[in-house]
Amino acid sequence: MISLIYGSGFGLYGYLPAIYKFSTKIYLNKKYELFFNSRNELAKFESKIIWYTNINKIIKKIDYLIIAKRPQDQSRVINSFLNKTNKIKHFFLEKPIACTPKKSSNLLKKIYLKKINHSVGFLFEYTSWFKLIRNKIKNNKKKTVSIQWNIKKNDTKNSWKYNHNIGGGLIRYYGVHFIKLFSDLNFTVIKKNIINKNYWVLDIEDKKKNIIKLLIRYSKISKFSYKINNEGLNKLNTPFFNKIDYKLIDPRCFFLEKYIRKNLSNYKNDLPNMKKFFDLWHGIESKIKKIN
Repeated sequence: MISLIYGSGFGLYGYLPAIYKFSTKIYLNKKYELFFNSRNELAKFESKIIWYTNINKIIKKIDYLIIAKRPQDQSRVINSFLNKTNKIKHFFLEKPIACTPKKSSNLLKKIYLKKINHSVGFLFEYTSWFKLIRNKIKNNKKKTVSIQWNIKKNDTKNSWKYNHNIGGGLIRYYGVHFIKLFSDLNFTVIKKNIINKNYWVLDIEDKKKNIIKLLIRYSKISKFSYKINNEGLNKLNTPFFNKIDYKLIDPRCFFLEKYIRKNLSNYKNDLPNMKKFFDLWHGIESKIKKIN
């Protein structure tokens, strides 16, 4: 498996450790070498790295492409690679693929027509709390699940992560993880859907009258909690359990590795399920009530 990680940031401290054991060679752009060297925890992954300066000279050597870019940039990069002559077998993509459900859907259709496998990194499905919620809902009727995610907001002026129009914000960057889970669990009936600049509230129901109450909000501290009926509140630091210590491997790599292993060993075309997700995402955005 010869891989190219296209992008820096999470591409290096997230995808590089996760893809390392599955790859014989990993291509990285030389312009990110300084950033790589600044992260001491990545030194042990250097042996398989090949630094390149010209993408056109290596494009025919790549089997697997990991794109770790912002949504609007990812769209452009995908289209660029689809127009190049290459032998890529599989795209590993960042959520939510593109800035809107319609653009995301159109992009995946293009990939499908090129007969390239594609996977999207919705990592919450690999967490133990999601598996617990899924099993409780599957085995019982009229369960009420309450989920709250407090997100520490940092650079509000310059970060794209808070800009809804370019794929950021409470719904498109943070909430889209949950929209995919709700779609997988067949929750489609929207009971409450309210947003302002600080929080998003969504109550959503399935056909068995199970309901999930989701609250995502910006906060001074990061915190995640969930409760199933009156069984007690479960508190975590983040949806991935641990605080991120930049001196250690990012804890999300554990879930990324599961995601990559699953899609390498047991890949199936996820286009029908992704269509369900796009439809729900569109439905949520079209029915949302904005308040001051």
